[in-house]
Amino acid sequence: MVKRFIYRDAGAGGQGGDTKTEQEALLKKINENVNTEIEKRGYQNKDNIEKLIGLALEGMPVEALRSFDPTKVEQSLKNIAGELEKVKNIRAGELENNEKELIQRSINTLLFPEEGKTSDVEMIMQTRGQGAKKEVVLNIRAAANMQTDNTINENNYPLPMIESFNVIDGVVKKRRGTQYIFDIADVTTVAELEEYTTWLEEGNSEGAFAIVAEGAVKPLVSYALVRNFAKAKKVAAKYVITEEFPKFRKKALTIIQNLINDKILRDYAAILTTDLQTQAAGYVGTSLDDTFTAPNDYDAIGAVAAQIETLNFFPDLLIIHPQDKWRLSLEKDSQGRYYMMIPMYNPQGLVTMMGFRVLTSTYQTIGTFTLGESGLFKIEQEALTIRLGYGIDFTTATVSGTSVVTSVSSDFDNNRMRIIVENFFKDYIATNNIGSFVTASFATVKAALLKP
Repeated sequence: MVKRFIYRDAGAGGQGGDTKTEQEALLKKINENVNTEIEKRGYQNKDNIEKLIGLALEGMPVEALRSFDPTKVEQSLKNIAGELEKVKNIRAGELENNEKELIQRSINTLLFPEEGKTSDVEMIMQTRGQGAKKEVVLNIRAAANMQTDNTINENNYPLPMIESFNVIDGVVKKRRGTQYIFDIADVTTVAELEEYTTWLEEGNSEGAFAIVAEGAVKPLVSYALVRNFAKAKKVAAKYVITEEFPKFRKKALTIIQNLINDKILRDYAAILTTDLQTQAAGYVGTSLDDTFTAPNDYDAIGAVAAQIETLNFFPDLLIIHPQDKWRLSLEKDSQGRYYMMIPMYNPQGLVTMMGFRVLTSTYQTIGTFTLGESGLFKIEQEALTIRLGYGIDFTTATVSGTSVVTSVSSDFDNNRMRIIVENFFKDYIATNNIGSFVTASFATVKAALLKP
C-alpha cells in the first residue's frame, strides 16, 4: 500500500523580546551539554551534527527549550547521527525552506522526544529529485528490510543493560499450537525432488472366477489400471538485511534466522494442513443414525469411526481442540457420573480415547474433530534451501493510465542483501484412499444420530 502526502512551507515565526535572555541562556546550556557529549563520544561528523542541531534550535520557543533533558543527550546524539547518514549529501545551506522545516521537526523529535512523533528526514530523501511537486511517497509494507536500527525493539530499557544482552543465550518465543499434519501423514524427505510423482491405482474389474465343468469355457476376467500423479510445489519467502546487520548484530541475526526457519515450517505445515482438509471426507451417515435418544460427543466419534471402518479403513488417530478434549473429559451422565472414556495414557505414554491415539491442537477448529487412518496422506519434501543474493526494489505509478517505474533501488548500491528460504514438496492421497479420514462437527453428527 502506498500513501502520498503533500507538504508546504509552514511559514516563519518569531519570539517575543521578553524571553530573549532566557532563550539565550537555555540555548547556551543545551549547546554545552551537546558539545560535551560529542567530544566524549568522538563523532567524526561532529561538525555536521552541530550544524543540524543549530538548524533545529533556530527560532525554537522557550517552552520547548525548557523541556530539554540533559540525561538523554547521549541517546539523542546517537539517533541524530543515524539521521545524519540519511542526509549526508545534503548541506544545510542547500536545503529548501520546506526541507529545512522537516529537518527541524526531525531533530526536534530526537532532542525533545514526544509520544507518537517520528523523524521526517526520510521524507526529504524521497522528495529529492522529484521536481517541484514536492510529493512525498511513503511505502507502507507488512515486511521491512532489516537493519541495525529497526529490527530490535529495545523498549526504552537502560543502555547498559542493552549493551550487555550478549550474555543472554536465547530468545523467548511465542507459544503456538501443535501442528498435527506430520502425525497423520506419511512424510519422506529426499535429497532432490522430481517434478512429478506418478503411481498406478486399481481400477474397475470385469468378470469373476467360477467353478467350471470339464471341457466348459472358462469365464473371462479383466482389470483396468488408473494412472495418477502429483506435481511439485514450492513454499518460499525472502528477507532483506543490510550488510551492517550481520556485522554488528551477529547474535540478533542468529536468533532471527532461527525464528524465520521456524516460521517457514509453520507456514509450510499450514499449507499441508489445508491440502489435507481439502481431501477429508465429511460424515455421510451410518446405520446408527436416528437411533439415539440423547446422543453425546462420544457417540459422534463412534459414528464417524463406524463410517470409516465400513470402508475397510482402520482409524487410529483422533485430532481435537484442547477445549473439546477437556469438555469430553468432564462430560457426565444424567446421574452426574463421569464417563469411563476419559482420555488416558497407554503403556507407550500416548494419550488415548476410545482406543484412538489423541492429538490436541489449536489448529483444529473448536467443535470439530478429525479421525482417520494415519499414513495414507503422503508428503514428499526436500530439506530447506537457503540462498543469498542481490536484487532491486522499484516503485511504480500510474501516469496517463499507464503504469511506469518511478524509482529503482539496488541492493548492491545500498549495502543490502536478500536471503531466500524455500522448500519444494509434493502432497497427495491416492484416490482409493479418500475416505480414510473424516473431519466432522460434533453437533452435526449428533443431530444425525438423534432419534426422531
